[in-house]
Amino acid sequence: MTPDITHRLTLVSVLLLFCAAHSWADGTLTHLSGAVSVLKANGEMLPGAAGAKAYPGDTVVTGPGGYVRMEMTDGGEMVLRPDSQLKIEAYKFVEARPTEDSFVFSMLKGGIRTVTGLVGKRGDRDAYKLKTMTATIGIRGTKIDLRVCQASCGALADGTYVAVRSGAVQMTNTQGTLPVAAGQVAFSPPLQPPVMLPRDPGIGFTPPPVIPKLDEKKKIPQSAAVQQENTAKPAEKQEAKPAEKKPEAKPEAKPAPTATQPSGSGVQSCSVE
Repeated sequence: MTPDITHRLTLVSVLLLFCAAHSWADGTLTHLSGAVSVLKANGEMLPGAAGAKAYPGDTVVTGPGGYVRMEMTDGGEMVLRPDSQLKIEAYKFVEARPTEDSFVFSMLKGGIRTVTGLVGKRGDRDAYKLKTMTATIGIRGTKIDLRVCQASCGALADGTYVAVRSGAVQMTNTQGTLPVAAGQVAFSPPLQPPVMLPRDPGIGFTPPPVIPKLDEKKKIPQSAAVQQENTAKPAEKQEAKPAEKKPEAKPEAKPAPTATQPSGSGVQSCSVE
């Protein structure tokens, strides 16, 4: 085998390996506010920017006052609150192979609001998992707020809090499992089974206006397209409609000549209008 052919085969092999590793990559930072960075799997820290990618092994980091919105290739979305760290442990989404879906990420610190995409809704229902220091959250077609407290949440005890806004999750640790439905809030303390809370202790947060609400980014283009379509339709109809003919102006009626009766009839002359 000639050196040239060997070189080409090596190059093809490298490209195939690269494509296989990145064909389902993964998360894209879409909107940022404040300090945001991405800690790469090789230890390199990169400043966050709109359009930046996050791959398995990467950790998305927000500093004090920092917010970031990330969109996954399966349509899932998430927003990190300030002082948060989210690590993508594993992610695989191939549209034609739903049984191979996988999304596992760890909330190392802080909090997140997330809406699931296709992973976990098709094929393997246990494919979508969020891990924390005290629990694993199985997510299935859900919108949640989650917060991890490590002496960082004021009066709140240390542990993992999850508030289910829609859908359902399953909160599991070594001590037990707790199903959590929409409208419920659960807490997983260290070394104790998960428990249901009587009320939301303040798990949610309000991002600045520059961070779109979850699902809002997808609705805007659709609304714009519908508006554009509706605007174009009247113009098309107007072009197809033949020009209306203006009615011809009728000549003004002239007074009829005065009719004169023969003399001696006893009838006076009159004008017919």
